[in-house]
Parts: sequence; C-alpha cells; structure tokens
Amino acid sequence: MPPQLYYISTSPVKMPCWLPATLLLSASLLLGSCSKDQEPMPAPLYLLDQPWQLTELAGKPAPAGNGAASLTLSSVDNLSAGQAWCNQYGGRFMLVAGTSYLTFSDQASTRATCSEQLQETRYLDLLPQVRRYTISHRHLQLYDSEHSQPLLVFEVK
Repeated sequence: MPPQLYYISTSPVKMPCWLPATLLLSASLLLGSCSKDQEPMPAPLYLLDQPWQLTELAGKPAPAGNGAASLTLSSVDNLSAGQAWCNQYGGRFMLVAGTSYLTFSDQASTRATCSEQLQETRYLDLLPQVRRYTISHRHLQLYDSEHSQPLLVFEVK
C-alpha cells in the first residue's frame, strides 16, 4: 500500500499515516504532565474533624454495649481520638495527600474495664493495621493492605 500524502502547504509531503496520531499522543502526554494537578490535594473535608461511629468490627456488626466506639481525626494536629466501649483513646494518624493511604499509630487509652473489653481490645489492635480508606454514602471503610473487606466501618454520627 503506498503511503498517503498530506498537504501542509501547497507542496505535497510524504508522511506515514500513523505519524499524526503518534505526534498528537506524545503532545497530549507531555502537556498532561505539566498540569496543576501535581499540587498536593488536601484530605476530604468530610473525613477530618467529624465524629464517626463504629458500625462494623472485622466484618461483624459492632456491639452497642456501653456505647459504640467512635473516632475523630483532627485536621489541626493529625491526632486521632475517640471513645471505645470502656475507655477514651487517642494517638496519631497519617494521610498521604491525593491518595487513599491512611495509617494509625498505636492508640493509648485509659484503663477502665467493662463487659465489652474484648471488643475494645480488638478494635484498638485493628486501628494500627489500617493502610487505606474509602468513604461512600456517609460510611468510612478502613482496610489493611491484604484484604478486600474492610477491617472497620464507621458512619457519620
């Protein structure tokens, strides 16, 4: 098949038919990498400074007991805090802007005991395993790096 002719001016130029598409694709890739989207994105406003109520713990409904566990992530100082069944707790969290990456430090807590102590211990053990989050329909799902099912699910209080 003979190459197609493209007319750039008044004189014909022989150019392979795939060259214009290749040039257009190259230009769009170069221009796309120069966009302002490279600036860090803040965490979604509805994630931070919002009280979240625990609804699922390791795939099972969270027991209500003496009041279900809650979680608040502070936008000011990256502190996580909340009330578990028996105790208040707190620690640090880290978000990577523009991604779903979220981690928690070990959480310190007061030392009261109650009938929901096992669930509280499990909950506080799961928080440092979190590696990412999603928010959908006012529900916050926290995942580890290995499973497709969330470790913890919260809803807006």
